[in-house]
Amino acid sequence: MKLLYRSLILLTAIVFGNLNGNAQNLKIDIKLENVSDSSAYLAHYLDGRIFADDTTKLVNGAGIFQKDSLLDQGIYVVYLPSKKYFDLLLGDDQEFSIHSDSKEFVNNLKISGSKESEGFADFQKFMKAKNENSKKLQEEYKSKADDEKAMAEYKELFKKADLEVKAYIKSLNEKFPAPSFVSAFANFTLSPEAPNFSKSIAADFPDRDKEIKLRNYLWTKDSYLSSLNPADDRYLRTPLLKNKLAFFFEKILIQQRDSIVKESIKLIEQARPNKKAFQYYTQYAINYAIKSKIMGVDAAFVDLAKRYYLSGQATWADSTLMANIKERVIKLQYNLLDMKAQDLALETIDGEFVKLHEMDANYTVLYFFETDCGHCKKVTPRLKPEILDAYKDLGVQIVAVYTQQDKDAWQKYLEDNVLYDFINCYDPNYQSNFRIFYDVYSTPTIYLLDKNKKIVAKRLDIENLKGFLDHERKRKAEKS
Repeated sequence: MKLLYRSLILLTAIVFGNLNGNAQNLKIDIKLENVSDSSAYLAHYLDGRIFADDTTKLVNGAGIFQKDSLLDQGIYVVYLPSKKYFDLLLGDDQEFSIHSDSKEFVNNLKISGSKESEGFADFQKFMKAKNENSKKLQEEYKSKADDEKAMAEYKELFKKADLEVKAYIKSLNEKFPAPSFVSAFANFTLSPEAPNFSKSIAADFPDRDKEIKLRNYLWTKDSYLSSLNPADDRYLRTPLLKNKLAFFFEKILIQQRDSIVKESIKLIEQARPNKKAFQYYTQYAINYAIKSKIMGVDAAFVDLAKRYYLSGQATWADSTLMANIKERVIKLQYNLLDMKAQDLALETIDGEFVKLHEMDANYTVLYFFETDCGHCKKVTPRLKPEILDAYKDLGVQIVAVYTQQDKDAWQKYLEDNVLYDFINCYDPNYQSNFRIFYDVYSTPTIYLLDKNKKIVAKRLDIENLKGFLDHERKRKAEKS
């Protein structure tokens, strides 16, 4: 097991309000041996970065962090300009002293005056020793790849080391019960281990392997963040939370709208009693959804934005952010996967009008382009041979929508590229709202619709379009 500490960026001072509301002060005397730096920073972790809360001058390695109020509890870092640092837990008692040596900050760390901070320092030492031993065992284990007996022995050593870590953390739970953050954070460093479901499922169970995978997934999804209390904002100020959330959202959750929305709401609602936590988890979930490169996850953004931002619950959002979110929702809500595509009434090169929903095809490739778009010039010539002709058996039709107004330039483009096998159309007066309905902010933009004009895929390149059509061909062959 590893503590996922990262090298982080020191930013400007951000100091949050007093969590405890009492009259205590922050006063931390530090003495660091073998330090040439002339200053030191006390900073807290937040969202994968560190933010400075205080600074002190060092005279012969000695200094003092001092404030007239307490800092919010959590994991902090004492950071030197030389980029050396060590972690520190701030709990209820924030008046204590630190002594260490820059040759090995963690192993030499001694804290006097705060049992919680001292307990965390001891935990760091224990984990550092275990990590070093684990690394050594891993290297030895690799060298025994041809010796089955030796490998089995090393596996037992790994199990023993894991049990020792769990036993140590159990002792912390007894020594530092709630509301202390020492044991809470130590438990948060653990990754839950799924039961062996193969032992509880009969050998003749239908689709046994599939059932084992399903139960393992459901258990992992429900258990991975079980040691996290979202309403406790101390977890925000740790070096682990961002990585844990990233793994949960990216590696554990199924990358589909319903799964992401359901688990996001669960996390956000658990955090609701705490304003800072509520804001953090809401922002995290909506940012994950809008930044995802996986097709269809943008629907989760729309759902979460409507639920928390457009409803007025995101009181921290300023007018600019709200305007940006509202604009993205408007542009995405009409073209989500599995929705019926918005109908378009468009004009052909001959001045006639066609409607998207009246076009009869098993699959419709909706292609938005410009005549002077460099990327369009590469994509357009490939559409007929690689899509229209190659997938003729699927009944593919290409609707090419020219997004500008220059009819002469458009007609010349059609002639130069011999695009007469497409349904060529445009909207010279911008009456169809195609830019809004299909989120056409750049070209080329490609959608794939099925026979009922339902959106199968969106914002495709040629290779991805081929992949979807290959999948449809395979699915059709399997049915027949």
